[in-house]
Amino acid sequence: MPHDDPDFLVALAAFVRRKSRERAAGISGQLPGYGVKVGHDYRVITLDGQGGQHTYSAVHVDEVVGQIGAAVVTVGEKRYAIQSPSRLNDICISGTCNDRPFTAQIERGTARNPLALVVQHNGTRIEAMVVSPRMAELHALMPFKAPADMSRFVLSPMPGLLVQVAVQPGQKVQAGERVAVIEAMKMENVLFAAADGVVAKVLAYQGESLVVDQPIVEFEQ
Repeated sequence: MPHDDPDFLVALAAFVRRKSRERAAGISGQLPGYGVKVGHDYRVITLDGQGGQHTYSAVHVDEVVGQIGAAVVTVGEKRYAIQSPSRLNDICISGTCNDRPFTAQIERGTARNPLALVVQHNGTRIEAMVVSPRMAELHALMPFKAPADMSRFVLSPMPGLLVQVAVQPGQKVQAGERVAVIEAMKMENVLFAAADGVVAKVLAYQGESLVVDQPIVEFEQ
């Protein structure tokens, strides 16, 4: 279902990025002339990983004097007065926008882009970067590189210890069958096959420390 106001997600991304810049600007010990500049004008680049087509939205952010965690974000002709007591490292962020309450989910960084913000609200999800106008100009000139097809691999969804590989090369595996077990944060996470297939290679072994998106098992094409 389409969001009734998708620009709100853009405004929320800009709000979070602006607050992050404000905190970074307050860190002591920055070299003279090289300190973090907060700024008011940004570009929100909504990322489309399929065809490399991106949407560039001009936004303007003004702080609200005397109110902590408040800012006014302008997207085009729309104005969003956002106030939130949530911390920058919170995944769930809540507050008010134009005096109406909201709750959204914001994750910082993805496997393919550590600078991105993933914003979800009312069933709509965007992956966006909030950058300076100049950086947006340079980003538009970058050639698109299609992501590699990893559909035949079982990837580690998190850093952790590989405690079990339940398959071996040549084995026929059915969808939903256990493939591997990863231990992270003292919890075991079971990985299952997404479709029927035949194991071509086992790329990681029991006892190995894994990073995010590291291939564990490869299936035949």
